[in-house]
Amino acid sequence: MIHDRIRRARVLRGMSLDALAQRLGDITKQGLSKFEKGEATPNSTRLLQLAKALHVKPEYFFRSEAVTLAPLEFRKLAKMPKYRQLQVEEQMREHLERYMALERCFDAADVSVAPPPARSIAVTVVEEAENAAHRLRQQWDIGGDAIANLTQLLEEHGIKVALIDAQDDFDGACAATHDEQHVLIALNTARPGERMRFTAAHELGHWIMALPDDMPEKDKEACCHRFAGAFLYPRDHVLIDFGSHKRSKVHPVELLNAKRRYGISMQVALRRLKDLSLLSEAGYKAAFIQFSQAGWRSAEPEPLLPERPRRFESLVFWGLAEDLFSPSRAAEFLQRPIGDLEPALHAAAEHE
Repeated sequence: MIHDRIRRARVLRGMSLDALAQRLGDITKQGLSKFEKGEATPNSTRLLQLAKALHVKPEYFFRSEAVTLAPLEFRKLAKMPKYRQLQVEEQMREHLERYMALERCFDAADVSVAPPPARSIAVTVVEEAENAAHRLRQQWDIGGDAIANLTQLLEEHGIKVALIDAQDDFDGACAATHDEQHVLIALNTARPGERMRFTAAHELGHWIMALPDDMPEKDKEACCHRFAGAFLYPRDHVLIDFGSHKRSKVHPVELLNAKRRYGISMQVALRRLKDLSLLSEAGYKAAFIQFSQAGWRSAEPEPLLPERPRRFESLVFWGLAEDLFSPSRAAEFLQRPIGDLEPALHAAAEHE
């Protein structure tokens, strides 16, 4: 319905009715409210004005019924203002909506990849999250080596990945349709690559692990942190890199080398030593102080470049090659001007 689409587009941009009315300049917030409630219908001129003001294509207002998501667990996002929570949820819904519409353009057998079952590995205490990560690596047959491209791995196993231009209050979140056949992990594109990888693994943990309903939220977060660390940097490799006996000190370059090899932050590598009892409490605290003094808690040496999800874009250009939809439809999927489709090829060639 057009009225609901207008509301969703406004929420998507994080705008109030007042702000939108001021941007349009010739309508009151009460008039806009009537559009959103279905009490009045905008004419074609007004729809074009709304599309421009809300930075959406006019086609957005005529899409089929919006995708219904299972309730998002905002966890760390709980401190967000409510309007920001709604905005993030709408950003994820809108991306998943386009993704599902794109997949429907193809034969299901060509593009259908079922996501891993939700809550498929039971975890009752934090320590069991270590084994959960090991089990998932076995199930996905990826052994114990470093994961070169986590985004690609997730997409190969049916988990969609989206990068969101978000404010500093957002790291990432996981959403799914009610039937759990479509799962999306959204990440803040402004974060350094190692932080994005950890957040993606953390959200994977929330999806995979069956945690007790009565487990305190703090413990659930600890489980997902432990899962993410173990999934990206398995125990056996930590032992190879740092030895199997408890140490009293660790050199920052050791942690930096772990970062280079496994795509994790130095802080995550340090935490792995603590979790696996490979570093004394005094040694951990000393390293932590060193991180603070060097400013590494907010900006580590050698930040990794963010991984870019490629499946969505590849499907769009596959569809274009097969004439499954028009260039204008492709531009709508990609949220780019139609003239930017060809430059994408030149940019790819230059990158090579």
